[in-house]
Amino acid sequence: MARVFPALVRQVSMKIPMAKAKQKLLTIRAGESARLMLREQGFVPDMFSTMVGASGGPKWLVLSQLDRVLVEDFLRPRTAPLDLVGSSIGSFRHIGLAQSDPVAAIERFEEAYIGQVYEARPTGADVSRESERILDILLGEKGANEVVTHAQFRNHIIAARLRGLLARGEAGLGLALGIAAIGNLATRRALGWMFDRAHFASSELKASPGPGIRFGDYTTHSIALTEENLVGAVLASGTIPFVMKGVQSISGAPKGLYFDGGLLDYHFDFEFETRPGLILYPHFFSDVTPGWLDKNLAWRRVGAKQLDRVLLISPSKAFIETLPGARVPDRNDFESQSTEERQRNWNGVVDACRALADELHGLIATGSLADAIEPF
Repeated sequence: MARVFPALVRQVSMKIPMAKAKQKLLTIRAGESARLMLREQGFVPDMFSTMVGASGGPKWLVLSQLDRVLVEDFLRPRTAPLDLVGSSIGSFRHIGLAQSDPVAAIERFEEAYIGQVYEARPTGADVSRESERILDILLGEKGANEVVTHAQFRNHIIAARLRGLLARGEAGLGLALGIAAIGNLATRRALGWMFDRAHFASSELKASPGPGIRFGDYTTHSIALTEENLVGAVLASGTIPFVMKGVQSISGAPKGLYFDGGLLDYHFDFEFETRPGLILYPHFFSDVTPGWLDKNLAWRRVGAKQLDRVLLISPSKAFIETLPGARVPDRNDFESQSTEERQRNWNGVVDACRALADELHGLIATGSLADAIEPF
């Protein structure tokens, strides 16, 4: 019939609407080793030894619903130990997940974070005090003890310590960042001229011999994470230069001035050593920028080789375009929006991201997550 009446066939075909493919809300990418393992075995929580949380301030709000799903589908079913490696807001998220009731902790954190209120021009001390308030609400009465004594999850909290003569006060921060930024154009190693890494880790797990995470690029101070220094470590990890006051006198840590871990480990470069197993990375974006000073360097992205054992889960670009303002929330919202507008938009983001959580849960529950994987 198609040969006899080709024009008629074309007319009829044009009148039949094409079925639209369902738009993916999540972008799921994996390195070669991770992809092969997931295809062979499916999504098995105990195949992962490490979970990573990036710096990013308000960007974390697109992950708060995903974190709820991960509690039920990834964290609670586990029997093997897990290293939680985070900087800045990633550290805040992880200390919520390592509490006895992680969903309640996420809800407290979400409400307190969205509820921030500042005067027109807050000082660094104002922002630091508000961060302390949020952290106090997130931890609640017993959270600090639950985090550092967790039988299965070991938290690794990353901060940056200003080094040398410049570390005597905040006046040297601008010069240190200037020197680091110039050197960083050539190599990330230059950041080590001005900053050391502070690596706060909760006690070793009997079921998991060895340190779990090893860093070999910058001078790294390994510090035992305790109830006494947990608040100081997390605040330091999230202390944004020039926006907040540097953190001093952290119990058990070398003397100095501590700032945001994202200066060295913004999205992490994945050059660090982990225990055998895959790495789960819930992320705001589908690409990985190693350091804070690399944000505007288009050539400075983490490549597929470093991400070989990583499973990265992030909102798709198409989904992000549906959010208020068609973007992921960021720190500029505090200046560009009124408090009421910002809180309304941020709550809207959290509500919209329930769809991400539903999609991820569906992929895990039906065993089809491996089919959704794209290569880096």
